[in-house]
Amino acid sequence: MRRIVYSLFFALLFAATGCNKFLDKNPDSDLSIDIDSEERIAELLTGAYPEASYIPFLEPRTDNVAERTGGVHNSLNEAMFFWEDYDQEDLDTPLNYWNACYKGIAQANKALELLKSYPKTERVKALYGEAFLLRAYLHFMLVNIWAEPYGASAASLGIPYVTKPEKHALVDYKRGTVNEVYQKIEEDLKLGITLVNDAYYKQPKFHFNKRAAYAFASRFYLFKGEWNLVIEYANYVLGAKPQPYLRPWWQYARNLEFRHEDLYRTYNNPNEPANLLLVTTESRLARQMPLERYGSTSTRLGTVHDVFNKKYHEQLGDVSTQFEGFYIFTNSPAPLTNGRYLAKFDELATTESVGAKPRGLYVTNVLLSADEVLLNRMEAYVMLRDYDRAIDDFVEYMEAKFGYVPTMERALYTSTSAANYDLLSPSYGLSLKQLAMVKMIVDFRRKEFYEEGLRWFDIRRFHIAVKRSTKSAYYFPLEKEDLRKVLQIPSEAQRRGLEPNPRDRQQRQH
Repeated sequence: MRRIVYSLFFALLFAATGCNKFLDKNPDSDLSIDIDSEERIAELLTGAYPEASYIPFLEPRTDNVAERTGGVHNSLNEAMFFWEDYDQEDLDTPLNYWNACYKGIAQANKALELLKSYPKTERVKALYGEAFLLRAYLHFMLVNIWAEPYGASAASLGIPYVTKPEKHALVDYKRGTVNEVYQKIEEDLKLGITLVNDAYYKQPKFHFNKRAAYAFASRFYLFKGEWNLVIEYANYVLGAKPQPYLRPWWQYARNLEFRHEDLYRTYNNPNEPANLLLVTTESRLARQMPLERYGSTSTRLGTVHDVFNKKYHEQLGDVSTQFEGFYIFTNSPAPLTNGRYLAKFDELATTESVGAKPRGLYVTNVLLSADEVLLNRMEAYVMLRDYDRAIDDFVEYMEAKFGYVPTMERALYTSTSAANYDLLSPSYGLSLKQLAMVKMIVDFRRKEFYEEGLRWFDIRRFHIAVKRSTKSAYYFPLEKEDLRKVLQIPSEAQRRGLEPNPRDRQQRQH
């Protein structure tokens, strides 16, 4: 694993030399390396995967976190907990991720330009495929962090979709609309899936391999609301029997019973069948998440209990399942008294990383997994009112994850209270039966990707309100319809002409 990380690290350094901040300096102007072979184009694409992590600034914005006693203060962590705008440049910040995505896009565009001069061999086609998929994925993440969810409004402002390496530093970038961005993502995604070829990867899971590409497509079409396509792409990833590709938490718990802190060795392993796309990011995530003031908490009223130890369907009556035991939490070190965390993240330090803001720390993130794909397909079946297939998938999921099959009668899965419409309100609407199952699926997605930031996208998609237990003067509850669910466009991009996202007067004062 460390050999893989080191090789990627040095490839990234080689490929990324000279790429600069988007809308600050021409992102292509400093590519001074002679990229004169297919192999060097491949290295350029290796460096285009995001070297920044979204987890440190998205997870604290979710309802998975609360205030910890004795936690370490961190200005980014606090600002995200209170949904404030944060524009500082440092590791793990929104600005860092924005710049990393556009740097990756610039490199993908450079690769696409260079590939035009090569004969269209199978190898060159595969490089085209990877470049298109990278460009699609990076724009997809940007639009789902810095713009409104798809379907909110036809006029919703998107983000700049950059499709060529610029020859001049001063370029008139426009945001376009969310719908326009999605249309361009879809075009790149379809091209990428057609062309990508696993045969040319030495380490397929650190690249957009075929199954990872289809997994991304299942997420894209889920967010877009095209349910049949979600199922079509998910079927390719999962095959006839999804269970072998799912992360077996019950086995993790058994194998790591007395060493929960070693979870990351299994969780991020390329040999774990559930992992489809891995990326190495420069981040302080592994060392800060257990210690920060705002994070996962362990008391009876804490976030771990709230997420993991409640009944997974309201029709179960008084029955509850203690899922916390399967997810093998580790206690935060002293002086924290109520902190718990999942040791999902490794850390590789390339230097003696000390001080308040150390650099040279590298953490592996799982960007796409088979677990997400199955949950996507479940949700799509529900939206098509194919409840039997959705329940079949759920039974498969439970058996793979926790080693047992639910005994609840099938008719109960689609029964719920109309009061739950206050919890989930997607733009496309839900029937009462759909609401019952979607609520359950969303709750399991929350468990599965706890501390990975993906909960934030469901909070946006389903217009979920978030309430904090705090008396801070900076706190205003996050409402179902809330402008703070869209992060603010970085100020350096605003200076170059990008329209900022709206903020109401009260929030601007704080």
